[in-house]
Amino acid sequence: MRRKGTTDWPLLWLAVKDNLGGFFTLLGMGLCFGVVGGGVFYLGFGEWGAMIFGAFFALIGSFLFIYSFVATYSSIGYYYEQALLRKHGVEVDGVLIRKEADCQFHQEYDNNNRPLGDGYYQCNLLVEFDFQFNGQDCSGAFYLNKAELFDKLNEGDPLPLKVLKLDPSIHTVRERRLANMLKGRKPQTPSLIPEGAEISQLV
Repeated sequence: MRRKGTTDWPLLWLAVKDNLGGFFTLLGMGLCFGVVGGGVFYLGFGEWGAMIFGAFFALIGSFLFIYSFVATYSSIGYYYEQALLRKHGVEVDGVLIRKEADCQFHQEYDNNNRPLGDGYYQCNLLVEFDFQFNGQDCSGAFYLNKAELFDKLNEGDPLPLKVLKLDPSIHTVRERRLANMLKGRKPQTPSLIPEGAEISQLV
């Protein structure tokens, strides 16, 4: 929530309301684990098995309790910024200076440490760009959600952006507009994205 100037309270309240369900779910789970773990630890005090079991549950409860606040705050900030962009954002053109596919391989194993299936890659598609706003040179980064767009982009390409008027550090790539601009262009080969990779959906 890096908005400079006054806070848009109606938009902030909408972002808060959209995240209350997840917050109370995590909070409730944390409290339940904490209460159960604390009760088992107290009632079984002196018995190592019960104490370890109770402490383990209490630790999970503490983690979920803290995580509910951290995750909700982060989520509210993200959705508030997106709402600000929709309401107060202006359209500008940027220039792509770098793109990177950050891919991690994931493999699941059974109880005997044998691989389950072939595994898969999960990728974050980062684009970095420069743009000018109110006469100032700015830079930014954004994670694309579509591999096809990412593969078609080349360094030096124009990028359609939406930038918050009072805080250009809050911005987004207009992916629908970008898709129209790149219509008909062939993707680069070889692709930076492994075949069959899952693309992280960040919006």
